[in-house]
Amino acid sequence: MTKFRYVIFALIIASAGLAGCAKPPVEEMNNAIAAVSRAENDPDVVNYAANSLLRAREALAQMQAEAEAKRYDAAKRLAGDAQTLAEKAISDSREAVLRIKGEAENAVAVMQNAITETTQTLDNARRSNPAGVNIAQLDQDFAVAQSDAGQAVIAQNESRYRDAIDTSQRVRSALSAITSSLSQAVISTSRKK
Repeated sequence: MTKFRYVIFALIIASAGLAGCAKPPVEEMNNAIAAVSRAENDPDVVNYAANSLLRAREALAQMQAEAEAKRYDAAKRLAGDAQTLAEKAISDSREAVLRIKGEAENAVAVMQNAITETTQTLDNARRSNPAGVNIAQLDQDFAVAQSDAGQAVIAQNESRYRDAIDTSQRVRSALSAITSSLSQAVISTSRKK
């Protein structure tokens, strides 16, 4: 829901309160609108707590329907629900960000260890020069993997944790292919002896 609709709705509720009859829970409804708006404008909530945000929006829509039907007790209860759910969405997103940040840190660390191991494996292959191995091609593949690893670190530093995880996994896969090629060549060479 857009901010404009929130403002219009708040004005309708305020004017209904001035018109007499039963009093709508204007303060509670405005607090609910503000809480849902805060959650909607938080990119972490949108990215990491979309389901919680959806429940807050649904409670807000129900609150508005009840207020328009002049069922103010239900509107007040739903305003409280919407506010609570919006705050939960914000809390859920914070927890999700911490969790995925840890996953990204772990993925990048594992990737960097794999780079170190692959560097050593390639250095050993250069010294032993196993038959049937195109070291130049493996060096080229390794250079691409190192470049991608740099992108994973940048993504992590820019808090693009999913990108960091995905790129780290792609790099590890490329490094595994390099190591596998070298291992197969060593096995093949040892069988010929």
